[in-house]
Parts: sequence; structure tokens; C-alpha cells
Amino acid sequence: MRNFEWTSTRSGKPRQADRCRGAVESFVTSESGTMTIFALFLLMIIFTAAGFAVDVMRYDRERARLQYALDRAVLAAADLDQDLCPKDVVVDYLAKEGLDQYLVGDPIVEPNVCGATAVTIEGYRKVQASAQMDVGMHFMQWWDVDSIVSAATSVAEEAIDDVEISLVLDVSGSMNSYNRLANLKVAAKNFVQEMADKTEDGKLSISIIPYATQVSLPDYLMDEFSTTGTNNRANCINFTSSEFNTTALDPDTIRQRTLHFTPWSTYDRRPSNGYVYSEVCDELANREVSVLQKDPQVLKDHIESFTAGGNTSIDVGLKWGLALLDESIQPVIARLAGDEVPADFATRPNSYSSNDSMKVLVLMTDGANTTQYMVNDPYREGTSILWWNAKKSTYSTYDYETEKYFWHDVDYTEWDSSKGWYWGREIWQDDPYGNDEYTVYRCTYRSGGVCYNFDYSRSETRTVLDNNGDPATSVNLTWDQVWERTTRRAIRDLFREALGSTKGNTWYNNAVTSIGSGTKDPRARAMCAAARANGIVVFTIAFEAPDQGKALLKDCKSDDGAYYEATGDEIVDVFASIGSTIRNLRLTQ
Repeated sequence: MRNFEWTSTRSGKPRQADRCRGAVESFVTSESGTMTIFALFLLMIIFTAAGFAVDVMRYDRERARLQYALDRAVLAAADLDQDLCPKDVVVDYLAKEGLDQYLVGDPIVEPNVCGATAVTIEGYRKVQASAQMDVGMHFMQWWDVDSIVSAATSVAEEAIDDVEISLVLDVSGSMNSYNRLANLKVAAKNFVQEMADKTEDGKLSISIIPYATQVSLPDYLMDEFSTTGTNNRANCINFTSSEFNTTALDPDTIRQRTLHFTPWSTYDRRPSNGYVYSEVCDELANREVSVLQKDPQVLKDHIESFTAGGNTSIDVGLKWGLALLDESIQPVIARLAGDEVPADFATRPNSYSSNDSMKVLVLMTDGANTTQYMVNDPYREGTSILWWNAKKSTYSTYDYETEKYFWHDVDYTEWDSSKGWYWGREIWQDDPYGNDEYTVYRCTYRSGGVCYNFDYSRSETRTVLDNNGDPATSVNLTWDQVWERTTRRAIRDLFREALGSTKGNTWYNNAVTSIGSGTKDPRARAMCAAARANGIVVFTIAFEAPDQGKALLKDCKSDDGAYYEATGDEIVDVFASIGSTIRNLRLTQ
């Protein structure tokens, strides 16, 4: 008989469990099983770390996106050139990024004014805003971290701290062409107004240096310097060569004063009691320097009054523009403060080492350096060899070799109808015309109005009288008196007539020094290098200038972005661009 064993499915489970338990125990006790658990543990750590890293990267990305959007928003809101409400600008920028819901409170604006009027109240704008967002976590939720708060704060301010500006503007004769002067006036006036509107009161000083052959100073500034030579009509200074190597200007140095004279044309204003025109040192008030001013209307009125004429001395204009930014002239400004210079600027120009202000020079020309003229010693002061008889409008020239006088424009002979002959006089006389009696003799041989043979046995004395019968005498002119009413060429012609062509031409060449571009261009480059070394920001504008002028301005600029070229009314945009660059738009936090 066969034996059967019944096993139910239920009663079989323990047997199966026993087999699994056995397998596990075998696995646990085996060496390979131990390594597998360790590997799984490592995988869990790596997976967790990778998840945390993903969450951190997401957080950092969202934080950066929020901060970047907020920075851009407050920068745009702080821009003084935009007329919208700063708060609206911040919200609008964030809304475009889908982040406006994270803004915390209202942006803080100083001054809290909307529209264009904001720039005329305080001259600056400051905007501060904060935002906060919860960045959801994916993997960190395993550790009960559902989100991490990302906070951003940004502050932007557009303002000009202490800024000192010198506008060095070309008003030479070529500026009369192609509407250049008119366009310059518009551009410079707009620049002054914009800078004043967008600067806190007392923080911006502007000097204007119009230059041509020379630079003319107002009386109050000229009085601060020691000079030799006389000019009763205008104020200009001749600098020595070494002074063009530095931005400094020592007020105590004794310098030559530019005389009132002109090297051009051949005319004499003495008979009409007038002064020479087209002079090297211009006497017009509208050509004078404006020193450290802040009232935009005063500056704009000065610019509007500009007239053009004369040669081009970029180096001289540059010298004065830099001097009015240099700390060496501070004692002069301190003495002028409260009167000709606003009291706010008593301590200006600030020292370079203090970093208390930004120093800016804007140099503009439509040309290139041409010729400058200076009168040399001994023809600058003291008595000359010319005498003037005002009642007879007659010069007399003294000859040191013969110790006699030549009378200009006085006839050598005169007809005596009662006697039927000519009376004649000697060409050279012992006295200037009219200062003593002189003798005439019967002329026995006359040619070309000159008597060549005298009958000394027949003579008469003459006295020079005016129309009223009073004595008409001559006075010895000082050299500065000669120059202010008689041109260089007219003086030369007097000497040629009296002393001969050789002596006249020698005087002409020795009396005046001319300095051209070969000397002036290196001087300008040296000063621009000194300016950059002192931290002065130099902007240059070639306004329809020739290649030589452009090359000089390119060498003078502070950096590649500081050189501009303009034609026509483009110069208005150039000045606007320079103004925007100067304005200190920055993130302060």
C-alpha cells in the first residue's frame, strides 16, 4: 500500500519563509552581501547630496534673478533723465520679469518727487527697494524644508558729488564759419544747464576759458598775479616754456604781461586817438575767463556773448583750464570767494590727494595750433625812439647814432611867393617836431620835394603852432604806448623811412617772437599727460577740425571714450554725452 503525505498551501508558507530567512541569513553572513549594503548606503548619500545641490542651484538662480532685476529696476528709476515716477519704474521693471509680487513695501525715493521737476529740486535722485521670495525645495522636503527665503535689497543713486569743470572753448576766427559758433553756444549752454540741474547746489563749479591767440582774464583775477609790462586795455599773461609741463600755476611767480598790440596789418590809430584792433590780447569782456561759477544763467549769458576772432592757441587755453583745476591756485580762489567767486568754493580747487572732487576738463577746437606773438625786451617798456605831436599828427624818430630826429610827414621845402623861391630845411633836426624853433634856408636846388643845396646866407626861423596859434610840441612815447595804437608793420615802416630798410627790418624781426604749432603742439601734449597723471578727466572735441587738430586731441584725451568728433549741430549731442558720462550714476549698495 502506497503512503501519501498531505501538505496544504497554508501549511507550506512557513516552510517558504524558512527558506527565505535562510537565504537572507546566508546573504548577511556572506562577504559579498556586506559590500552591497555599503554600496546602497553610498548611493543614498550621493543621491541626497545631488538633490540638495539641485535645490541650492535653483535657490541661487532665483536669488540672482531677483537681485539682478531689482538692481536694474532701481538704476533705471534713479536715472535723472527719466521723467516717470521712480516707484512706478521699479514696479514696472519687476513686473516685466514676473517678480513684482515679491516687492516688499514701496520703494524709498529721495527726493520723493515724480516727473522732471525732481532734477531741479535737489540735483540728485536716490532709490532704494527690497524684495523677498520663497524658493520652493524639491529634495530638501525629505528633511521638512519646504522652501528657503531669498531676500534682495538694492540702492541706486544718480548724483554728482563735488565736481570741478573747466570748459576750454575755441573762439578763434574760424569759428565764424559754417555756423560753428552758434552751434557751440547752444551745446555749451545746454551742457551748463543740464549739469547744474542734476547737481546738488554747491557741489558743481564750472570755469569757462574762451581762447584764441591768447586767453584774457577779468581784472579781479589779473590783480592776483605779478606781471611786468603795461596793458591798460586787456589782461593776458605770457607763460615760459617750462610752465607748459605742469598743471600748476604759482601765483607768486613774476611773469610777462601780454602787451596790447597786433602783428597784423599796417595801420596807425594814433591820429584818431584810437587803439589797434585784432589785438593779440583781446580787450572784449566777452572773451574773458569765467572763474569757478555755479549760477547757470551767469555762465550761459557769458557763452551767448562770445564772438570769434584771432589765431588758435590750444596750449594757452589748456594751461588756464588746467590751472583753474589745480590745487596751486587755491589761495587765489580763497581770496576771491564771497565776491567774484561763490563762497561755496572757498576751498577749491580741492587737492588731488584728498579725492574730494572729480576734476574734468573739456577741450574743444575747430582747428589746430597756429601762431602766437609776444613782444620782446627791450621793446616792452621804457621810452621808445618815437615822439608824437598830437596837434600835428606827426611822428619824430630819434637816431642814437647821429643823436638827431627825423620828422615824418613834414615837408622839406615851402614856397615863398613873396620872394619867388623855396625855403628848405635839413632832413635831420636837433629836436622832435615842434619842441623848439628850427631854421629854414633858401633852397637853390630842389628835387622831389627835397632841397639838396642851400644858401645859408638867407635863413628864417620857424615855430610849430597849432590852429589856435599855440605851440604844438611832441612827447616821447613809451613802448607800450607805441604798441597800443600802432601796428607792428606800421612801426617798421616808420623806422624804414627814418633809419633805412635794414634797420627797420632788423627791428621788425627782433621786436616780436612768434611761436607756431611746432612748439605749441608738444606743449599741449605735455600738459595733457600731466593732467592724466593728476587724475584729471580730459574730454576732447574735434569740431570740424583738420587732421592736425584731431591728432592733438586724440593724444590729449583721458581714454578712448573721451574723444569726440562732431560736425554741425552734432556738437549738441556730444556735449550731452559728456554730461551723461560725468554724472555719477552708480550702485551704492
